[in-house]
Amino acid sequence: MKHFSSIFLFVFSYLLSDTTTTDVIHIVIDHNGNTTECFVDSIGYQYVYFISRDSVDTDSMKLKNAYYIYSDYNRIFHHSWSFEENIKRIENRTGKAYTIDGDTLDFIDVKFDKDMINPEVLFITGPGKSKYISMFDLEKIETDFSIMTYSVERGFFYSFYAFLVAATFEIVASWDNERRMVPQIWDQYDDLLPKISIIGLNKQKGNGVAYESFTSLIPLTILISMSYDIYKEKNKFYFSPVYEKREYGRNMHVFSLKQLVRNTLDEIIYKVEKNSFGKKVVGWFR
Repeated sequence: MKHFSSIFLFVFSYLLSDTTTTDVIHIVIDHNGNTTECFVDSIGYQYVYFISRDSVDTDSMKLKNAYYIYSDYNRIFHHSWSFEENIKRIENRTGKAYTIDGDTLDFIDVKFDKDMINPEVLFITGPGKSKYISMFDLEKIETDFSIMTYSVERGFFYSFYAFLVAATFEIVASWDNERRMVPQIWDQYDDLLPKISIIGLNKQKGNGVAYESFTSLIPLTILISMSYDIYKEKNKFYFSPVYEKREYGRNMHVFSLKQLVRNTLDEIIYKVEKNSFGKKVVGWFR
């Protein structure tokens, strides 16, 4: 009888308990700060599959659209390349941190805990003074404008690559099968170099005609790049929008041509590896 009573009490208490409180809740955040509270079922190569908290149907999101995903146990178990790159850009700078409680903190240096289990951020506030704040307690970090070094770099390479691509197209368009390859290629790229005849550059008349445009366009694209980033407030980095149910102040995606090419190649390799022959071919190159 005593054993029967114990079983009855266990079943009764289980039926009355709120089982939802024992489930791990996941929060999926996209690059704009839109959040989805859900139960993540699985994460594949290209998609994350989940069931929204107020639904029973399985939904999905492309992983490339997810900024980061964490659980209510304060563990980040997926983050995008943009998330990692933004953290890299914030570190070793001065600025101001804003918490979700409305507090502000001026700092002269900042370091991130790369362990994504209960991640914390170390703020150096002065000589011998520091403070740890949970990443999930941060609304945003606003750095100084030394962050514009990335704008300068981007502006330079955009114009530099544009001239290289234009020169390459001109080589293809004016290709002469009667001439040797190296002189033809040199004639085009020689136009991008300054006229320094003492060392043999641009001795021929008319060579180096693109150099002036080349040197004028680079500062212009750098200024445009810096102005754009200032307008878009690229020195502000957002973290936790959940508590106020609002979007980030800006999109947190970081555009990188190199990363775009890498992701595209990864997608192609992933599709090729789906069949046995493709898997063997990729294996040979690896």
